[in-house]
Amino acid sequence: MQFQLTLFLHLGWLSFSKAQDDCSRTACHPTTGNLLVGRNRQLTASSTCGLNRAQKYCILSYLEEEQKCFICDSRFPYDRYTQPNSHTIENVIASFEQDREKKWWQSENDLVTLTNLRINFTKLHTLGDTVLGRRQNDSLDKYYYALYEMVVQGSCFCNGHASECGPTQQMRGDVFSPPEMVHGRCVCQHNTDGPNCERCKDFFQDAPWRPAAGLQDNTCRPCSCNGHSERCHFDMTAYLASGGRSGGVCEDCRHNTEGQHCDRCRPLFYRDPLKAVSDPYACIPCECDPDGTISGGICVSHSDPALGSVAGQCLCKENVEGANCDQCKPNHYGLSATDPVGCQPCNCNPLGSLPLSACDVDTGQCSCQSYVTGPHCDECSVGYWGLGNHLHGCSPCDCDIGGAYSNMCSPKDGQCECRPHIVGRSCSEPAPGYFLAPLNFYLYEAEEATPLRGLAPLSSVTFGQRPAVHIVLREAVPGNLVTWTGPGFARVLPGAGLRFAVNSIPFPTDFTVAVHYETQSAADWAVQLVVNPPGGSEYCTRKTPQPKPQSSALPAAARIMLFPTPICLEPDVQYSIDVYFSQPLEVESHAHSHILVDSLGLIPQINSLENFCSKQDLDEYQLHNCVKIASEIGPQVLPGACERLMVSMSAKLHNGAVACKCHPQGSVGSSCSRLGGQCQCKPGVTGRCCDRCSTGSYGLGHHGCHSCHCHPQGSKNTVCDQTTGQCLCHKEVAGRRCDQCLEGYFGFPNCRPCPCNGFAELCDPETGSCFNCGGFTTGRNCERCIDGYYGNPSSGQPCRPCLCPDVPSSNQYFAHSCYQNPWSSDVICNCLQGYVGIQCGECSAGFYGNPEISGAPCQPCACNNNIDVTDPESCSRVTGECLRCLHNTQGPNCQLCKPGYFGSAFNQTCRRCSCHPSGVNPAECPPGAGACLCDPVTGGCSCLPNVTGLACDRCADGYWNLVPGRGCQSCNCDPRNSQSSHCDQARCFKTY
Repeated sequence: MQFQLTLFLHLGWLSFSKAQDDCSRTACHPTTGNLLVGRNRQLTASSTCGLNRAQKYCILSYLEEEQKCFICDSRFPYDRYTQPNSHTIENVIASFEQDREKKWWQSENDLVTLTNLRINFTKLHTLGDTVLGRRQNDSLDKYYYALYEMVVQGSCFCNGHASECGPTQQMRGDVFSPPEMVHGRCVCQHNTDGPNCERCKDFFQDAPWRPAAGLQDNTCRPCSCNGHSERCHFDMTAYLASGGRSGGVCEDCRHNTEGQHCDRCRPLFYRDPLKAVSDPYACIPCECDPDGTISGGICVSHSDPALGSVAGQCLCKENVEGANCDQCKPNHYGLSATDPVGCQPCNCNPLGSLPLSACDVDTGQCSCQSYVTGPHCDECSVGYWGLGNHLHGCSPCDCDIGGAYSNMCSPKDGQCECRPHIVGRSCSEPAPGYFLAPLNFYLYEAEEATPLRGLAPLSSVTFGQRPAVHIVLREAVPGNLVTWTGPGFARVLPGAGLRFAVNSIPFPTDFTVAVHYETQSAADWAVQLVVNPPGGSEYCTRKTPQPKPQSSALPAAARIMLFPTPICLEPDVQYSIDVYFSQPLEVESHAHSHILVDSLGLIPQINSLENFCSKQDLDEYQLHNCVKIASEIGPQVLPGACERLMVSMSAKLHNGAVACKCHPQGSVGSSCSRLGGQCQCKPGVTGRCCDRCSTGSYGLGHHGCHSCHCHPQGSKNTVCDQTTGQCLCHKEVAGRRCDQCLEGYFGFPNCRPCPCNGFAELCDPETGSCFNCGGFTTGRNCERCIDGYYGNPSSGQPCRPCLCPDVPSSNQYFAHSCYQNPWSSDVICNCLQGYVGIQCGECSAGFYGNPEISGAPCQPCACNNNIDVTDPESCSRVTGECLRCLHNTQGPNCQLCKPGYFGSAFNQTCRRCSCHPSGVNPAECPPGAGACLCDPVTGGCSCLPNVTGLACDRCADGYWNLVPGRGCQSCNCDPRNSQSSHCDQARCFKTY
């Protein structure tokens, strides 16, 4: 039996030196002791008797008593009274208890296995004589060891699987084999093996080896290998997985079997359902194609009705079928061992492949419809697109011959490669904000051409005083068809011409020249065309020789003429195209003969564009007379063939679409018509870009253009200046609309000079009343003089200033006006208030001053309204002093009340004083004054002593007997016997 004692110590360093108390001079160490004391919880043992339950143990060769076996119970710590049989590991710690000999640690009881036995004799038991003979070296010589008998009781250890032991050849002493000798080799039973029967025999490994105990022999069981193997080993994992039934794993299974019991067929083999599992021919090889089966040819190893599987059935890959998995499923191809699903789906596009067709089983190539290509018939052929959108698989690209660079398109959506600013699948539509130019896009207005005069190639004409070329504006009439372009026409006399500047050619090609015109008579005209390259350089390097001038007739009944021979023009070249107009010699011209030229157009020729259209397209283009239709002015209804080819021509000539360039103020939006580029103009606005006002309108702005509204009587026509809106007025008529007379005239529309007698330039335009009359005149017709002047303007007599006494512009003019006496011719002034005299040279009554002197005008006398202003003597006319004051006032300005009066002189309220003569001081009542004096403001009188009242007309309280000049005397009422101090009605007591 083996066991282990373990003590866990956590001390950094231990010293076993003797303890020292004094550490001052030498090194010192703590006292050593028993390290187990206090660490009983850290002391463990791998085996303790009775730790989990009470156990029985026996002592070999116990001689003290007859009892050999005892009980140990270590579930609780040792206690001498309650737990005397506890033998835990803590009992080894030294203590000095009385029952120390009863405490020990004891392991579990078991047999002790020995391999070698050695007995050491280490100490003699002497009789004490060794002490007496301590000095003798041979004191122990008389002692020795001796064994009388030695018995080592034991047997061979066989784990309960042998009843006897046999000799071992390798051990000395076994050769003689005495009868009582105990041998060391077990004669094993129970299918065990080994010196001590400590393992199972080979092929008896189906259960784990166990020692026999009691009635359980724990015999080793043979492995179950169904006769397909003679070797096996024990596997604890398999044993536990089987619930303790079988743990033997067979090795080197034969007959194409495998598994723990050689009970399964190896891969690529399956179980013959008619043979037992132990039959050597129970496993049959699979007949599966390794390329088409899962895991390289594996089949179902055994039948399983629950799963519906049959032994030998091949396990085909996902896209493989057949009994042997040797062929692809329908619509699959390319059986391959490297393909995890065996075969690949054909993936024939149903839109591009032929109906009910399959792909090639080896290559996977599908059977495609027309114009479809690709292994899966999922691509359109070159020049086609839209798989599935057409009856035959794909549709032709049909890229526009001018709008696209080529006839190649995207096979997915059919999108062609468009030129700049061209959109649409076939590149036939302009992008937003762009348009495709019509055939007559290059149009040059005759109004903007340079007049040519003096050269008459076809006839000789004398222009006289008339201009050879005159601009005629024409206003569109609402509801009527507009048959011209631009603001109007150029009126050209016979023999004169127009020079058109051409410098905007985008592409070298041939052009047909068109002339738009109107004749004013029934006679035909003739026209001559001359093209002048700049500096006399070679004319269009693509054409030789240089063409001669062309001549053609202009029928009176027509509105357009196309020259029969085209001209070749190139980009980046400045051309001058001269057009001369004349009447044939046989036609009699009259003085007013002229032709109205609208414009000159350049129409590109379709047959001059290389590789542009087919012969069929060209024939259709000519059949519909597309050039003539496109050259006409006004709304057009183009045949479909013409519009299609015109769109393509425009895109190619201009390398894409042309920008609308709609005027931000004149147009409703930035978009324009797709063909022609006409922007949507605001009211009164015209032009392709809506960049100018129409004839009869003016003032381009965010609102559009305003109508000229030229007055029909005041203007010469209905056209006005497109910037200012000024109409062309008749003589003596003015205003933007020609709806008023010129300055100095009145009475529109029959304007006449203003009747102002020559004294004003302006008058009311309707009534003729004059404005701002000059010469000091006034009146509706400046027929009289203004105030301060005299004369007779109606008869031509000028107005002269009045001298009153000086002229009106001086500071000595004191009159309203003046007039001349018709009999005496004297000038009489109408003086201002305060002035009198023929020339207002004197001051009137109530005024003072000296009008004859500058700075001394007449002023009202400051008498506070207390004089008679009609009285010449009321105040001084020189100083202004008041002389005759009224209303009981006095003073230089009549500002005081007279003596004996009081009140306000300013308000004319001076009244006579009411002082009693007996109650006032006699000095306040002078003789002859008629009244006593009082306060001039309040009217209060100056009373004598003991006199009171506003008029000093009564005695004060306690006084009586008012005496003139003396006042009142005291009542002297006895205060003890009178009721008050008043007298004149005093009440005395009855006894007085």
